[in-house]
Formats: sequence, C-alpha cells, structure tokens
Amino acid sequence: PNHPQIATGLNNLASLLKDQGKYNEAMSYHQRALKICEEMLGPNHPDVATTLNNLATLLKKQGNYDEAKPLYERA
Repeated sequence: PNHPQIATGLNNLASLLKDQGKYNEAMSYHQRALKICEEMLGPNHPDVATTLNNLATLLKKQGNYDEAKPLYERA
C-alpha cells in the first residue's frame, strides 16, 4: 500500500536498521519510503525532503559522500 504514513514507518524502520549497522536493509527501506512520498505527495513536499535527508545521512555514514551530496542539496 502507498500512503504517507507507510513511508513514515519505513523511514523509522530504516533508521533502526542503520543504527544496528544493517546499511543495505536500511537503504532499501529509505528508497521505498522516498518512492511512496514522491508518488503520494509530490517532489517538493517536506516529507520528501526529510526522506532525502535520511537517505543522504545513511550514505554519508557509509562514506559515500559523492552520492549523499546531491540528495542533501535536493532536500
């Protein structure tokens, strides 16, 4: 199901997985949350920015600075 509250739950789960060091799983959940937010709320909604920021933070934590930068800029 696609609903903004589902995206929030996915973001929360991804954050937990990130804290546990399960970066690949966290990435998957953040990406799913971003897709839902963009589809349901549009690309300029604050929730999309939050999700982009979460995804960029995960990438930064993994040392993927070049991938994180455009996400931070878009957020």
